[in-house]
Amino acid sequence: MFEKAENRFRYLKQIAKNNNCQLDIIERAYQTALDLHKNQKRQDGTPYINHPVEVALILAKLGFDEEVIAGALLHDTIEDCGYTKEEMIADFGQKVFDLVDCVSAIDKTKYVFDKKNLFEDPNFLKSSLEEQTFKKLIILGKSNPLGFAIKFADRLHNLSTIEVFNYNKQLEKVRETEKWVLPIARALQSEYFYRAIKNECFKIVNRGKCDEYISQYQFYHFANEKNIAKLDLKLKELFASTPITKVRIKDVREYKVYEDICKIYKHVDIGKVYQGQIMQVSNYNIYLTYKNITHKRAMGEILKVFDKTFLKIIDMKIGSFTKRAYFQVEDNIKNKYNLYIMSENDYHVLKVGTLDGQNLDLIDEENINQLDIEQIKVKTRSGEIKYIAKDSTALDFAFKIHRDLGFGFKYALINDSKTFFPPYTKLHSGDKVEIIVDRDKNGNIKNNATLRWFAYVNTEQARRVLIRYFEQLLKR
Repeated sequence: MFEKAENRFRYLKQIAKNNNCQLDIIERAYQTALDLHKNQKRQDGTPYINHPVEVALILAKLGFDEEVIAGALLHDTIEDCGYTKEEMIADFGQKVFDLVDCVSAIDKTKYVFDKKNLFEDPNFLKSSLEEQTFKKLIILGKSNPLGFAIKFADRLHNLSTIEVFNYNKQLEKVRETEKWVLPIARALQSEYFYRAIKNECFKIVNRGKCDEYISQYQFYHFANEKNIAKLDLKLKELFASTPITKVRIKDVREYKVYEDICKIYKHVDIGKVYQGQIMQVSNYNIYLTYKNITHKRAMGEILKVFDKTFLKIIDMKIGSFTKRAYFQVEDNIKNKYNLYIMSENDYHVLKVGTLDGQNLDLIDEENINQLDIEQIKVKTRSGEIKYIAKDSTALDFAFKIHRDLGFGFKYALINDSKTFFPPYTKLHSGDKVEIIVDRDKNGNIKNNATLRWFAYVNTEQARRVLIRYFEQLLKR
């Protein structure tokens, strides 16, 4: 049932070699992980080494470098095998250690209760360790964002092999994933990891209920294999002599197809989805990518030859995740596709996310539960851009900038208007907001907080600050 780890590792090495990775560090990392995990088994009875190899393989296929692959191979050795920080740095260098440190869980023997954290309680040690572990990932990952990629790949493989656990345990892992992992993946715009991980969660939550739907989905895609192969060949022939560098056709994942069906048919019983409903939505994404030319020219090249295909454009939409415009197209037997036109660099970001430092300011450990909510850009008085959850208020924004600014809130000036806006004013993307505070005769900020402010805020961060403040008042 399971291919031997050494065979999978040979496959991994070939992919890494094709990506011009240095193999020496990868081979040494594999041997070290093999030695350290040699007496360990997974819950399904397979050798533990299978897991880090599969995690590393996911990352190799996505084009990550040798240090990230080595970090993936070693990612459980400090947490589970007693491999020390000093040993890893001596053997593999600081960068690999930093990657592994990002994804290593907090040691429960070193747990220190944070009295200021509303979501930590020594009576609930497991949940509190989870809180600290993921906050550690966020803090370290902001300085070393490639650590997030290892976490995503680790979680993806764990979810795909979770059936051996008790079902309640599986649901616990889904809840943890939805609280922490998916919001970070969305904030970093890693559509591949976000959708792949969310799809595994979907199948776990609907275990048993979605078997018939999955069967219908698989039958539809199996029946279309020849059509997709024919389309792939046709598109590659048509664009062979154009600046379009790659043609890729990918399946839309099961959960997304079901979500799109529900948008048309409203509350559809997942166990009663039929082929006709599946055909009503896009089941495939077509990516036409280019480099060294402008997007406008790429569009022109594509439109020149598009009428030679057996596709027709039926709609134009904006992606819910990417916020990119794309075409919905249909072939001559009514199969529907989402057609994306983008640069090779943009396609790479689509897969792995903005792990080069962009968008890291979106990841706020104090506001983690809202990272999977649509974010808007709001400017401060000086023009600095801050990201905040959609539907945030002026008071939310004040607390986002600084705790004291929030407590001293008097009114807001928005977009240089002379109107005084109240704390509950909803903000829109692009707004420029100046927070005016109350001050005493000595120029110190006065605290204006009242209980009604709980009705004025929509972000987790602002609520946490207010709860802490009023708790302290009650203790006096």
